[in-house]
Amino acid sequence: MRRRTFVAAVVAAAACTGEHRVPPALLPHRGIGFDGFGARPTRRDFAALAELGASHVALFAYAYMPDHGAPVIRPITERHQDWSISDEGLRTMVRWAREVGLEVLVLPTLADFVDGHWRGEVAMVDEASWDQWFGAYQVFLLRYAELAESAGAAGLSIGTELRGTVEREHTWRQLAALVRDRFGGWLTYAANWDDFDTVPWWDAVDMAGIQAYFELGEPGSDRRLERLAAAWHPIRQRLEAFSARIGRRVLFTEIGYKSHTGATVHPWQWDADGAVDTELQRAAYEAAFRAFWREPWFGGFYWWKWRPLDRRDTDTARDFTPQGKPAEAVLRRYYLWEQ
Repeated sequence: MRRRTFVAAVVAAAACTGEHRVPPALLPHRGIGFDGFGARPTRRDFAALAELGASHVALFAYAYMPDHGAPVIRPITERHQDWSISDEGLRTMVRWAREVGLEVLVLPTLADFVDGHWRGEVAMVDEASWDQWFGAYQVFLLRYAELAESAGAAGLSIGTELRGTVEREHTWRQLAALVRDRFGGWLTYAANWDDFDTVPWWDAVDMAGIQAYFELGEPGSDRRLERLAAAWHPIRQRLEAFSARIGRRVLFTEIGYKSHTGATVHPWQWDADGAVDTELQRAAYEAAFRAFWREPWFGGFYWWKWRPLDRRDTDTARDFTPQGKPAEAVLRRYYLWEQ
C-alpha cells in the first residue's frame, strides 16, 4: 500500500505539471552497469542480463579532460579506441538491449583526468574559464542526448559526480532544459554518495541518482548480514527524508562491492585489495536489497559491474563483478522473484 500511494502521488504530480514526457518506470529498476571496455560485446551479453531478471542496463559514454582546471573536454576516442564507447558500439548495444526487453540508461561521464584528479574536482580559475568549461560540457552532453534519443534509450544522466560544478544552479537548469529539447526520456543526475544533498536543482530532473558507495564498515565474520543491515539503517532514514524533501525518488545509478576482505569499508576504492571473500560481497548485496527493495521512494539499483561473457581479464576473483560468485544468486533471486 505504501508503494501504491507514493506512485499515485508521482503520477498525479506529473499530470499536473507536464513534468515527464516519458516517466521513469514506476517499479524499481532492476539495473546492471555494463562494462564493455576492452572487449567486443555481443547480443548474447544482453540476453544474459535479461535471463538474470534485469529490466534496465546502464551504458557509458566518455570524454576526458587533460587537467582538472583546464576548460577543455575531448572525446576519449582520441586517446583510446574501444568499440564499446564508440558511437557505433553505443547504438548497437542499445539496440541489442531493447531487442531482449531491456531499457537503457545512458550516462555521459568524464573519465578521471589525465593529471590524476577525480571528476568531482573540476575547478576553474575564473568566471571566463567556467563559461568555457560549461560550453564544452554542453557540446559533450547534447551530443549524447541526441544519440540516446535516436538510438531509443529510455533514460539519460546529465552528469556524473561533478561535485565542483553543481552549485552553479542556473547553468545546470539551462543544461537540463536543453537536454529535454533533444531527449524525450527521463532524466537523472548521478551525484556522489557523500554530496547528493548539496545539489540545489533536483527538481530539474526526474529521479535523484546516487553513486551509492556508502561506507558500511567492516562487519564481523560471525554476523555479517546483520551488521551490514544495521549500517544501512541510518543511511536509509536519511535518504527517505531526502526523497520526501525534494519530491523525487532515489535511484542508485551505481552500487557495487568487490569480493575481498574489507570491501565494505571504502567501497569506492577501486584499487583496494585483500584476501578473496565472495561471502562478504554476497552479504553486502543482500543487505542492500533488504534495506531498499520494498521502499516506495526507492527507484532501483544499477549494480557495478557486468562483463561481456568472452572478456578475458587476468583476475576477476576480487573484482566488482558478481558473475560466477554467490552475489549473482542474490541478484537473480531479487530480480526474478522478489519484484
